[in-house]
Amino acid sequence: MTLSTTFTVFPSLAIGITSLTGQDNKTFLQGQLTCDLDLLSAQNSTLGAHCDAKGKMLAILRLVQVDQAVLALQVAENVEPHLPSLKKYAVFSKVEITNASSDYYCTGLSGEAALLWANSLTKQQFSAQHDCINSDYGVITSSPLTVNNEPRLLIISTSQQHQALVQALSTLETAQQTSQAWSLLDNLSGTPQLGPLSQAEFVPQMLNMQMINGISFKKGCYIGQETVARMHYRGLNKRSMFIVSASSHIEANVGDNLERQVGENWRSAGTIVSVANTSERTILCAVLPSDIELDTTIRLKNDESDSTLTLSAPTYFEQ
Repeated sequence: MTLSTTFTVFPSLAIGITSLTGQDNKTFLQGQLTCDLDLLSAQNSTLGAHCDAKGKMLAILRLVQVDQAVLALQVAENVEPHLPSLKKYAVFSKVEITNASSDYYCTGLSGEAALLWANSLTKQQFSAQHDCINSDYGVITSSPLTVNNEPRLLIISTSQQHQALVQALSTLETAQQTSQAWSLLDNLSGTPQLGPLSQAEFVPQMLNMQMINGISFKKGCYIGQETVARMHYRGLNKRSMFIVSASSHIEANVGDNLERQVGENWRSAGTIVSVANTSERTILCAVLPSDIELDTTIRLKNDESDSTLTLSAPTYFEQ
């Protein structure tokens, strides 16, 4: 699969959205999530995790402010399973929490030409401190996690805005790709994602949240903070998320185990947390020992085929 390096459009992304409205929406989330809600604004999105009392993640959320609402973006299939946990303590706050996935459209863009188009459209420039820009086509947010430094943008649109966006894009020279191709870029960039099968399995550090500004160690209390802080300050976490690539399509699923070769034997190595594949390749993200050597021979558990898996670390490991 070859992606255009100029202007690629990824329509109808499999992203779910939870809407939080009401005067206490940010205050409520401040006591729930690992991130600092004081950093969230109409100009700046925030990444955070929602944990249970033991510090295990129930969801990984990208928060975007639209007018007075906070939109929490995550893996589409995790929205409904996550809602009961998020609503658990909402009765004590003036906040309304709903599954708003059907109210919005999420469209991905990638490439230098896409970034130039967005800058020209909004008359503004994206930066680390200004990664959200409002437009006639919806809120445009830039992704800090890219592949080969190629810009990635996400447009969150209402139905009317989406119709206008489709019309505008139809007048441009673009390449079209699938939602699965966007997922491939997510995995290649080391973007952490959490679905229903991985709920309450991992602390945030195991999916590298501390490396990509997904955890604030200076904010006040939140659910699971004691465990998250202990893992950080005492250096207790010994696992991290890595990228596992196959040069062909392989059948792998979230929750499947990986093994590493030790001499002539195979030993348990870790667990797959996200899968993206095409007919030509498969890209996995998996939680493995933090000190694993990148040249380690790995395979799906009990897979005796000739599938070759390559291990790599997300580029933000080097920062």
